[in-house]
Amino acid sequence: MAAATPEGPGWESLPDPQDLVFDSTDVEDFLAAVTHEFMRDIDGDLRGISWAVTFFRPGSVRTAAAGSAAARAADEEQCSFADGPVLESLRAGDFVHVADVARDRRWPGYANVAADHGVRSLLSTPIMAGAGWSAALSLYASMPHSFTSEDITQMRRYVRQVARSLRMVVRVAERAEAGAQLAVAQSSMVLMDLAVTVLTSDYGLGHEAALQYLRTIARHTNQGLRETAMNIVAASRPGPAAPGQENAGVGGLISAKPPGRNEGPYKTGSTA
Repeated sequence: MAAATPEGPGWESLPDPQDLVFDSTDVEDFLAAVTHEFMRDIDGDLRGISWAVTFFRPGSVRTAAAGSAAARAADEEQCSFADGPVLESLRAGDFVHVADVARDRRWPGYANVAADHGVRSLLSTPIMAGAGWSAALSLYASMPHSFTSEDITQMRRYVRQVARSLRMVVRVAERAEAGAQLAVAQSSMVLMDLAVTVLTSDYGLGHEAALQYLRTIARHTNQGLRETAMNIVAASRPGPAAPGQENAGVGGLISAKPPGRNEGPYKTGSTA
């Protein structure tokens, strides 16, 4: 009989697929590569323009990639404020243009800090938003009034392409996670079955009593059901043992060895 579906402390869960995208260095490398092409198309280096991509999720904001140390510093400063152009672009779902930080009065706190980093104008736009996370691109220029309508048009084209690529990455990660979750569940069920077999054959426990005993050990040791089952299987000693030494390793998982059929809460006629 198969063991019941595992529940309890320590049962492993894999990262959310969007967390994998959020934390992946491969995604950072991808963003750097495609944005480099976009910057080449608008002659960003010649015009003193750099860039940064910011990832947002509840309680966490980080600059995922940047074209220069100055752009990264300016972006991280922007993320440290409660409001700013990049956050406004995410709320509005469209680009936000600051033609001259010295004259713009919408975010005076950040404008002063941006000027200290050599930023005189900037352009922010959302790339995409998913369940619980979002991404945005910001362009930082060293001169006021640096951005043209053609820059905005090309920027929108660029973010559409990046959004499609990121969605594909999320879908692939979701499929990979589903397969990994299935593999973990299957291996965990096998371990549970083996551990229950050890407890029933070596100690005469019933199936439900053995499951209850597994859960009790998991609670007392804070190891979780999977690790507990693995330890019981590993500690089981095949073949005959010396009198009084049967499965001493299993009994060592907690202070007392598993009760026999007629002992404790598992004595004949009682329920687990």
